This record gives sequence, structure tokens and C-alpha cells, in this order.
Amino acid sequence: MDRRHFLQLATVAGCGALSGCMRQTARVTAKIDRPNILFILLDDMGWKDIGCAGSTYYDTPHIDKLASEGMRFLNAYSAASVCTPSRGAIFSGKVPHEHN
Repeated sequence: MDRRHFLQLATVAGCGALSGCMRQTARVTAKIDRPNILFILLDDMGWKDIGCAGSTYYDTPHIDKLASEGMRFLNAYSAASVCTPSRGAIFSGKVPHEHN
């Protein structure tokens, strides 16, 4: 936890002085909801190759359950048409020609 985040949590916990705030701050930190993100990266998968997207050929019950209980992003951009540069773009945050 960085200093700025600690001070914000200490303020939320109602601590005027920082002495003795660690336990209160830890309780406040535990109460903050953090998103549960599952990012699935597949190679050679068509947009309609899972059941929740309309596939009748492939049986994907677990992915369909995740999709029904969570949030789906249906509009995306791929940095490249093949896996390796796309993966590099995801990990680095740069388009493929920026990181060779």
C-alpha cells in the first residue's frame, strides 16, 4: 500500500492522527470492494465459438455460466491478427510497432 492510499484510508476510518490507525485502516481496507476480474485470452477462437455467443457446435457450460453471472464486453479491438503481438500489446499497453 502506498502512502497516498494509506492516508486516504486513514481519513475514511476517521483517524485524525496516524498513530494507532493501522488496525482501523486494515478493517476499512477489508471492507472496500475490489473487482474480481477474469481475463481469458484464447488463440484461434471465432467470435461465435462459445455457447453464450450462439455456438451450437461447441459445448462451453462453464464459460456460459461465467458470462451469465458477470459482465461481458462485446466490443473490442485486437492489436494484431496473430497471437504473439496481441499478447505483447495486452501485457505492455503498447501497440505492436512500439515494442518491436
